[in-house]
Amino acid sequence: MKFSHLTYIAFTFGLLMTILINIVLWQNSQDKFNQFYEDKANTVFNSSSEMLLQHRIMMDALRSFFNASEEVTNSEFILFSKDLLKIKSAIAFTLDPNLKPRYLSDLAFKEAIENGEVSRSASSGITYQMDNFATIVIQIDEPKHPYLVYAVSHQRVQERINEMVGICERFTLGSSTLINQECQNMSTRQFKSIFGHHSEVFINLPEYNTSYNLTVDYIPTEKEIFTTVKILFSFSLLGIMFSFLLAMIIQSRVDKEKQKIESNSKLALLSTLNHEIRTPINAVLGYANMLKQHACCSKDELKILDKMIWSANLLSNVAQNTLTYSKASSGTLSLHYEEVNLVSFLAKINDYYQTFDDTHKKQLVMQQSGPFPESIQLDSTKFFQLSTNFINNAFKYSSGDKVIYDIKILPRIEQAPRISGFIRVAIKDFGKGMSKHSMDAIKRPFTIDKNSTTALKSGIGIGLYTCKCVIESVGGSIKIRSKKGRGTLVIFRFPYKESNTHVENAPTQNEINDYIAETNLSITSSPMLSSNVNSLDQYQRFALLVDDNSFNLEVCKSMLERVGYQVLTAKNEAQTFAALNSYYQSLNANNSSLIVLMDYMLDDTNGLALISKLKEEDFTNVTYFILSANSEDEIPEAKTYHDITYLQKPFEIEQLQQYV
Repeated sequence: MKFSHLTYIAFTFGLLMTILINIVLWQNSQDKFNQFYEDKANTVFNSSSEMLLQHRIMMDALRSFFNASEEVTNSEFILFSKDLLKIKSAIAFTLDPNLKPRYLSDLAFKEAIENGEVSRSASSGITYQMDNFATIVIQIDEPKHPYLVYAVSHQRVQERINEMVGICERFTLGSSTLINQECQNMSTRQFKSIFGHHSEVFINLPEYNTSYNLTVDYIPTEKEIFTTVKILFSFSLLGIMFSFLLAMIIQSRVDKEKQKIESNSKLALLSTLNHEIRTPINAVLGYANMLKQHACCSKDELKILDKMIWSANLLSNVAQNTLTYSKASSGTLSLHYEEVNLVSFLAKINDYYQTFDDTHKKQLVMQQSGPFPESIQLDSTKFFQLSTNFINNAFKYSSGDKVIYDIKILPRIEQAPRISGFIRVAIKDFGKGMSKHSMDAIKRPFTIDKNSTTALKSGIGIGLYTCKCVIESVGGSIKIRSKKGRGTLVIFRFPYKESNTHVENAPTQNEINDYIAETNLSITSSPMLSSNVNSLDQYQRFALLVDDNSFNLEVCKSMLERVGYQVLTAKNEAQTFAALNSYYQSLNANNSSLIVLMDYMLDDTNGLALISKLKEEDFTNVTYFILSANSEDEIPEAKTYHDITYLQKPFEIEQLQQYV
């Protein structure tokens, strides 16, 4: 799979954001560790400073006690110092000139004091070593007791530093160093160089010939580190997933846009091919109908013409089905509603198939179930395509002698407020029925039953699938039921809307019912249309026919001349302007009417663009029509030109007379 540059940029951006977030999280974790350490360290330093300050105050008090008295007795010393020192678990005693203990603040420690060792050195002076005590020797102003020894209990200091949890504290007093339990726990921890914190405070007391050293260390526990790593890993994983998802979303949009462009290109190509195929087909149909109308042929030759017309129509349907299939597959299919006289429209379908009764030895029987509205809004092109596709299949594959086409107007459905209702169409044949493989064609395109022995079998296998896609994409539904030896029934619902305008001279409902009952819709033209044909003869009528295809020009010109039009022709833009200028210069426009029938796809431009240029040149008092082999919704600009009437090829004079 080839990824676009935007996909790589999105993925890279997501990774960079992930890295940035991880850096922020890592810094935040480090800040929390630092804050925890600083709080603990400050507590330790403040507590130790307070303890040392208290001991210093006591030592100053004892020295002042001796300095303030001429002579201190043992009882006085005990009375003054015992209760004072007991608070801090410290003891004090004096040394005589021979460095022997004399006065003791607490006799309970007499043995420990006597077991101590005294030493003298030139650098450090006198020192007194006692087990489990840190001692400070202070020189006092007392001839019989020149030295005072202040001893601090290691146990008391140890208890104090053991109160610190989560941080390692080392307290060095003299030659003794005390540590708490956390120091032993931290000695086994990893990542000391990454997460370790260390602080040290050194306090020197020269007046007491001693110093203190306090060290504080902190290493997070494995659980704390694991929690941090787990958070970072989780955010990294989420970041990578987000980056990948963002990249896939952008890639999906790029692919959709690319697919849309490709689909539009394919649709444009298919639309062009469809137009190019149907244009000569229209000429074939036009010439064939001209031959029939001129009564030029024998009965057998007329049958050949009917078969030619039938085959040309089938080829036209295949081209239209291919385009519709592509539009349905790409999701670009939509309905184009227009005002339709339903009775006339159904008569057109019926007339079409009655013409070919002898060709297929089959008869189309049209039936009405329930009342019809006078006029409705319907996408007649797609409805006609669906109806004729199913009828053509019945004519081709059915071995029966008739096909029933039953139509009914269904009421509005509340769940679909934009749709007035549905037209229900049931097409029934009485042939051998569809095989299981043939039924699969409605679910899978390009499915053809190779085992079929039907003589008239043809097609590429997208007809049923296209019909299903069209019906379902516009909100309708379809069902097919087939039984061996009993034929096939196709039922589909197609949406319509209520008419917005009242059709002049429209037949009443009773007239419609009587008309259908009498003729079974087997008519060649509607009464409303025939009246318009007669009215055209009362005026001097001119038509400008613009088409780059000579055959279409000849066919359409002949059809227009038969109903009394004087026809001007043009193949391009220059000839169109020349023809219009000639018309306005040589004729009195007030005594005539002019219509312009213009093909949509011309060699040098398109019909809508050319009509816009004509209007800019003040050719506005003209009725404009667009002729196209494609349906109106396949012309992108058609909806913006409300004053231009669309006519679909093959050109029919009756269709034109509805708008003139």
